Amino acid sequence: MQTVDYLIVGQGIAGSVLAWTLRQRGYSVRVIDDLRPSSSRVAAGICNPVTGRKLSKTWLADDLFPYLHQFYPALEQELQASFFYPIPVYRPYQSIEEQNFFIAQTANPVLEGYIRLAENNEAYAGLIHNALGGLETLQAAWVDLPTLLSAIRKILVQEDSLVETEFRWEEVVPGLDFVTWRTYEARQIISCEGAYGRFNPYFSWLPWAVVKGEILTLQLPEESVPGIVNQSVWIQPQGAGVYRAGATYEWNDLTWEPSEKGRTYLTEKLNKLLQVSYQIQQQVAGIRPATQGRRPFIGLHPVYRSIGIFNGLGSKGTSMAPFLAKQFADFLVHTKELDPEANIQRFHSLYFSKINE
Repeated sequence: MQTVDYLIVGQGIAGSVLAWTLRQRGYSVRVIDDLRPSSSRVAAGICNPVTGRKLSKTWLADDLFPYLHQFYPALEQELQASFFYPIPVYRPYQSIEEQNFFIAQTANPVLEGYIRLAENNEAYAGLIHNALGGLETLQAAWVDLPTLLSAIRKILVQEDSLVETEFRWEEVVPGLDFVTWRTYEARQIISCEGAYGRFNPYFSWLPWAVVKGEILTLQLPEESVPGIVNQSVWIQPQGAGVYRAGATYEWNDLTWEPSEKGRTYLTEKLNKLLQVSYQIQQQVAGIRPATQGRRPFIGLHPVYRSIGIFNGLGSKGTSMAPFLAKQFADFLVHTKELDPEANIQRFHSLYFSKINE
């Protein structure tokens, strides 16, 4: 029997960042992954602290964004890879009414340090319709998730900390102070399975609300713009005239295949926003591990305390994972309190009502 501190199921952004966080604290981990389709491997990796038509600040933004701006550059140095790109989000005004509202919000103390009037509207004028100008969201960024995940996977392989195999929860045997799986014994096994988490027999009682999203890769004549454009859809510059555009939200078709419906939706939005022609190079789809209430699922099973979950980060996984992994590690190692809005303890009544049916 091989003894490790933590078994982590899944090597998406949640599992990777949690594994790295625990590893950096000196704990041994084994990440179990079978390279199933993953939303992390196709996601845009955008970190945006202010969203929506009303310019709502992202939950825990004051904690998440200072932390991720330290975490990802430090991780780049450790992994000797480039994947973190601080970049503003540019929001062109769609109407005079929106312009007036957005300008007024620049005086809102809640949004201080997060938004400002765009300083260079002309830089976007060759790409999009922005006759009224626009607003910039600050502290935003995007993370090249395929590069990040591959770099972490490489280290895990080198350290013999990755187990590439099909995983089944039926093989897990929980104990009071440890858990066993095949030839491994650990303090805890943590589910970081993304959208597959809703099929996990230990956590299927949680109120999942997974949603499919689709993204296009475009070739445009404009080489680049200084920010991510966001108006009904977002357009993310990749350099050399390559952009990504998205995203859709679909709750019924939960397949991993791109759809004509998604393509039509995105192209209709793009045709209104862009003032240049474009070519579609690729279309991808993923299923986001979203939840009812839009808050993560973090914590330990109400009965089997050797089984935990770090999941439900939804479309904001790149923003949330670093800080929440730190908080979860503090909880696992030092029994510090989790944020009550993330702790699955808030849903324990659902579990006990289900088993008492």
